[in-house]
Amino acid sequence: MQSRIKPANKRNFFQKFLILLYFGFISINYVRANPITLEGLASAIDGDTIIVNNYKIRLNGVSAPELSEEGGNEAKQAMQKILENKTIKCSLSGRKSYERYIGVCWIGAIDVGALIIMQGFARDCFRYSGGRYRALEPGPARYLPLPRYCLPRTRRTN
Repeated sequence: MQSRIKPANKRNFFQKFLILLYFGFISINYVRANPITLEGLASAIDGDTIIVNNYKIRLNGVSAPELSEEGGNEAKQAMQKILENKTIKCSLSGRKSYERYIGVCWIGAIDVGALIIMQGFARDCFRYSGGRYRALEPGPARYLPLPRYCLPRTRRTN
């Protein structure tokens, strides 16, 4: 018996695919603006941190659960599957966070951070992404923990 995708689900997938493709094109411009790039095979440390050529890279604007949190091991496994035997290209911002370089990484023109978020294993970290991944979060992902540092800064008024 063949399973059929309902038209609404097909349309929803197509919309998310177009959004992902759009971010791929935006990300290509990001690479041109920042000349610090790495390319090679990668492995996952957790859902939002990878290693490329012995450099630890924190995916900019992506927040996955820590390994000690619920969903952390699943996020790491999902990231490993995304990276499996693929050449990764990363553009680094020049900043570091906890001995990790911060950057955006791609497989071809596809943003790795967008993929892990679309799969529901991570969330958009608005403070650092500016909300560029927000539309890619599936509903259930919104129940994943979101660290306070991902929330937008608010101005204090005296």
